[in-house]
Amino acid sequence: MSKNPGINVDVAEPEKAWRPGSRDDGDVSPTGGEFPRDGEETVGFWRVGTKTADDNHAERIAEAIPKPFRFHPLKMLMITARSTSRLSSYTHLLLPAIPAGIVMWYTSRNKNPVLVFVFNFIAMIPSGNLLAFGSGELQHRLPKVWGASLEIFTGAVVEIIICLILLIDLQFDVVRAALIGSMFANLLLISGACFLAGGIAWKQQKIAPYVSEVSSAALLVSAVGTVSPSLFFQTIHYRKDVNEHRAEVRVLRVSRVVSIGLFFSYLCFLFFQLHTHSSSFHHVLERAESVYIGRKQYRKKLSVLEAIFVSAVGLACVSFCAYFLVREIPGIVEEHGISELFMGLILVPLIEKTSEHLTALNQAWDNQIDLAIYHCLGSTIQTALLVTPLIIMVGWALDLDMDLNFQLFVALSLLFAILVVGNFMRDGKTHWLKGIFLLMVYYVLAVAAFNDPNEKKEAWGMDIREKVEAAHAAAKALHPAAEEKRSFTFL
Repeated sequence: MSKNPGINVDVAEPEKAWRPGSRDDGDVSPTGGEFPRDGEETVGFWRVGTKTADDNHAERIAEAIPKPFRFHPLKMLMITARSTSRLSSYTHLLLPAIPAGIVMWYTSRNKNPVLVFVFNFIAMIPSGNLLAFGSGELQHRLPKVWGASLEIFTGAVVEIIICLILLIDLQFDVVRAALIGSMFANLLLISGACFLAGGIAWKQQKIAPYVSEVSSAALLVSAVGTVSPSLFFQTIHYRKDVNEHRAEVRVLRVSRVVSIGLFFSYLCFLFFQLHTHSSSFHHVLERAESVYIGRKQYRKKLSVLEAIFVSAVGLACVSFCAYFLVREIPGIVEEHGISELFMGLILVPLIEKTSEHLTALNQAWDNQIDLAIYHCLGSTIQTALLVTPLIIMVGWALDLDMDLNFQLFVALSLLFAILVVGNFMRDGKTHWLKGIFLLMVYYVLAVAAFNDPNEKKEAWGMDIREKVEAAHAAAKALHPAAEEKRSFTFL
């Protein structure tokens, strides 16, 4: 600008220019290309002078991220109480259930086992939310793709803890049901709820091709690998030249070898998503982020040290509550006649990833359907390719006969569920009616699981069960070496 007094230096207010964006190419504006309404938060497209709204947006996010080693107890409590959304913050109302469940375990587990189960069942919800929130705060220091993957992995931590406790407690049937039940919950219950919630808030939502295509392919392959050992058992144990014990030994071998392949597939899936095709996934995250701008992005964040502390507290609470909960399952099943399949297929998975389920619902309501579907399908893939083979290999290391011999009804239902979800996402659109249909499929499976008889108690009878177990024990005592070779030979 010249200082010559003869030149007019009056400059008009900088012009506000709006660059329209397309909701299909990822260049999304919250107002669909129009000027923002009064009081509306915007990002990415305002240009005022030399400073763009992108710069302001980045500055506001950076201001909310504190120094890594800050530890301020009061700020940590206030930020944690607000959580990432209003829905997840409501789970803090259930925090008193955590000390109540622990106290009842040490004082009333012999007199009131049902109350111990119920309180620890409820306590798993806020405990899992603390763990998920703490680990979620760490992703602000990571690239978007790595941060989203870390958030998905947090849900697997709770699932692994519960399944390992069940495994060590020799509740193999409940473990198998819980693994498949987790997939059902993500595929049908939570996906259906997301479609329904998103359909109520928005008439129609579009799914990015990357999410639908890659997730559907990985889902189908992982499901085939997971249920193939059980279908193999159903094929060979009806043959006249193969008795039931030999069929069980064979399916145990198949399960262990298949688990190695599933785990390797998970590593390949991570490499694909985090390295070779990370740009496609990053584009999806950017597109979803630009759709909704508000308190969830500009809120105050925990420091790295505070996030680690909150995660550690959540992990400790999850471990204690899961242990107390699992130890009461056999008594509940035997004394109150609740189906063992219903316990593992429906009840246990409901609490494994509650915080992740709440996050997905909130994202669907905010029109971030890509992130919501990625949470649901990504968790299912992680259960099939990571958690399931990990449990089998841990059982193998502990010399436990844990295999992938699921009930035929459960195995086929999983394949049908994946086909239904894949067909619903094929057109790249979601609405509330699809959500209702998915919830109906889950309801049918829950009704069938609730009416499944406990085989050991009703079909055999306790006296017959005792005789069969005594016969097996006698056979093992007569031929211990041969029995051990048949049971644990790898090849």
